[in-house]
Amino acid sequence: MTDSRLFPHALDTLLALILCCLMPHGAIAAAPATDARAANVDLIREQLAEHVGTLAYVWGYPMVDMATQMHNETHRVAPDQAVLAPRNAFHRREYLVTPASAGNLRAPNNDTLYLSGWFDLAKEPVIVHVPDTAGRYYTLAVTDFFNEVTHIGRRTTGTAEGYFALVGPGFEGTLPVGVNPVRLATAQVWILGRILVDGESDFPQALALMREFWSAPLSQWRRGERPAEAAAPEAAPMDPRASLDYFAVLNRWLRENRVRDDEGALMAQFDRIGVGPRSAFDAAKLDEATRRGLEKAIANGRALLRAASQTPMPDVRNGWIFPLGLADYGHDYLMRANVVHGGYANRPEESTYAALTVDGNGQLMSGVKRYRLRFTPATIPPAGAFWSLIAYDLKTMSLIENPIRRYSIGDRTPGLARNADGSFDVFIQKDAPATGTANWLPVADGPFMLIVRIYEPGQGVFDGSFKLPVLEVLD
Repeated sequence: MTDSRLFPHALDTLLALILCCLMPHGAIAAAPATDARAANVDLIREQLAEHVGTLAYVWGYPMVDMATQMHNETHRVAPDQAVLAPRNAFHRREYLVTPASAGNLRAPNNDTLYLSGWFDLAKEPVIVHVPDTAGRYYTLAVTDFFNEVTHIGRRTTGTAEGYFALVGPGFEGTLPVGVNPVRLATAQVWILGRILVDGESDFPQALALMREFWSAPLSQWRRGERPAEAAAPEAAPMDPRASLDYFAVLNRWLRENRVRDDEGALMAQFDRIGVGPRSAFDAAKLDEATRRGLEKAIANGRALLRAASQTPMPDVRNGWIFPLGLADYGHDYLMRANVVHGGYANRPEESTYAALTVDGNGQLMSGVKRYRLRFTPATIPPAGAFWSLIAYDLKTMSLIENPIRRYSIGDRTPGLARNADGSFDVFIQKDAPATGTANWLPVADGPFMLIVRIYEPGQGVFDGSFKLPVLEVLD
């Protein structure tokens, strides 16, 4: 999607205003009065700031959102902080996520252990140690500040022990023998890792493996020698997304990271309002017209993201949304921002998350009703690694507390009852089914949504031939 398709009226207005600025004074039939001339200048400044600022808000949302998370997770910003580790080190969640322990994870799974870390590659690469997982599924999703994702893990690099160097765009040195480079487009990156847990009895083994993931800057790295991890500094929490601080954060990281060559003209427009990489944004020095325009831009950008989050996706099968275009955004900045706003994503070939918010009758799902999903051999997700079905509270996107503490059903769920033809039913409802709890996925009273995670999905997911079952309404 091009810029003009995103903001057709904005760019038309912008071009018209620029042409007006370039016209010689003699082209105007009658010179306006001084106050009228000043009003015109203010109008141009405000309109330019609003329209270009709106585009800058959407374009820059991944960068600002990631900078915000990086600050809040690499500094102690709260006494009960869920995720905390200094830069260039991992935080490990040494438990399977429950409603009480999810912290700031958006729509988490209950199938894997999580580890995360923020890495600064501006001065030198950072080397990550990966243990031998002996075939166990794991993935490290390395996300740069443009929301482009690279995967280290079973699908891409295997499961043998190894060292991987996170290499920023300015590094021209050499790496130690046997260290595999992972070249990245920005000097700051985030890793979110997942390690599969195959049932309760497997938890100790999975936890021991997760503890063997570690990192060290190149200058401090010694093969087989795990460095001590420093404490994270204290700081006030940060969230600039609803204020003019948004543009200050965007401007800072634009100056530190090179954009794509084909975005030079776009950056030149950002510079016209003081936000681009050749500028030094200072809200205190803004004229009033520009300030008004940028404040409107923030409101516009936030409204666009809210609207985008409620816009139907194109690939819908039996009511299930398959978001397959989440890796290569091109110039579709609104899609990119929308993905970040909703919680980031892996590359679809690594994992595909199919989402459902309506039942087979097209009605919003709610815990006041009872539902059934019948999985036949044709509708069981084709997963090379694993698959699972999870219910979330629709408003909070959190796991739903329930009396049997079951938060997912999938290929590793023990004791699923099968029908005579080999199919099995999953009952999704508030109270336990009359047939027992073996096939029960509990929900609460209010609206909810379902997500099916398919890790290492088969070809049918991508060519459209695979379809999940229709959600039947039982009453």
